[in-house]
Amino acid sequence: MSDQLSYFQRLQLIKQGRLPKESGAKPKKPLKKVSDKKAAELKVAKEAGTDSEMDRFFGAMRKRMVGICQCGCGRKSSMREDEHFRASISHIFPKRIFKSIATNEYNWVERNFWEGCHGNMDDRSMDLWVNFADWEDIKERFHILAPLLTDEERKHKFYTHIEKLIYQ
Repeated sequence: MSDQLSYFQRLQLIKQGRLPKESGAKPKKPLKKVSDKKAAELKVAKEAGTDSEMDRFFGAMRKRMVGICQCGCGRKSSMREDEHFRASISHIFPKRIFKSIATNEYNWVERNFWEGCHGNMDDRSMDLWVNFADWEDIKERFHILAPLLTDEERKHKFYTHIEKLIYQ
């Protein structure tokens, strides 16, 4: 009977449930966790020695940047420069020492790199930090970050010095 019916008649009967389906669902293929394109990018980054976690950190913090140095000088940051925007993200707690919070969203402030504001945070005495326009913001971030540090990190000279400045 079904051999004599036209395609549309068979389809109608299948929809009504009078004939069994002639084909089954396509077998499902699992999706790849990482696409071939992304896998190639990760391979290149790994060979170049870049840190993908730090790359994600800088990318996320770039979205939060405002384009102006927050120390109070009013100069532009490198937010819009694809090759140099990282230089305007200054870590409050140095990432090489405080690895547990190196990529924490609160461990940074925006600084102008080319005129030396970033360098003032890195190279000059921390005692000058109290003169920054965003000192109160740095203090708030300290209170968020301090409990996240390891005991070893809390013993570091940098931590004890900034702690004294915060609680003066």
